[in-house]
Amino acid sequence: MKEEYNKLINDSNKNRSNIYYQLNQLTAITGLSPRMLKYKMLKVKEKYAGVTKLLKKDGKRWFIHPSLIIEFLPVNKRKANIDNYSNWSSFVTWNPFKNYDADYHVELIKEIKSELPNSIIKYTIELDKRGFNHVHFISDASTIKTKEIVEKVILKYFSWFEVSYQVTEINNKFTSNEYLQKSPVRNGILN
Repeated sequence: MKEEYNKLINDSNKNRSNIYYQLNQLTAITGLSPRMLKYKMLKVKEKYAGVTKLLKKDGKRWFIHPSLIIEFLPVNKRKANIDNYSNWSSFVTWNPFKNYDADYHVELIKEIKSELPNSIIKYTIELDKRGFNHVHFISDASTIKTKEIVEKVILKYFSWFEVSYQVTEINNKFTSNEYLQKSPVRNGILN
């Protein structure tokens, strides 16, 4: 019975991404100590035994799929930090067709933040393939409200044909947060 269950779970997860975290990388994401992560790993490895698409071991190293990170989050909310903050709901990207410096984009983000005073925004400014600055940010404001504010601010400074932008709902909070750290020119958090 357990083998049939594991086969069914593995089959349903076969199309998931092949990106894995190692246990020692979860310290930065969860805010937990390596020792506490090892204790949590005891429960996780028992719960997901045989589900190799989500949890696998190679020698002494565990490879943990991002969808299992929720199993490692702290129960005690005092240990939460901005890296393991879990209320992100909106992912925003904009890329103007001309190049603007990072300070210009930061000012736009600050203006958006002033319209969302009770929300947190974590942003990054990166270079695209052309060498032009563009912005990604996540926010804990609702996607509908964020889209309304982003459109208001962006279209105040750009014509609709001078910029491409997108506001989407976040499906995986941890990979969205991780994405913001891939290669920033500048990044920050506005509380």
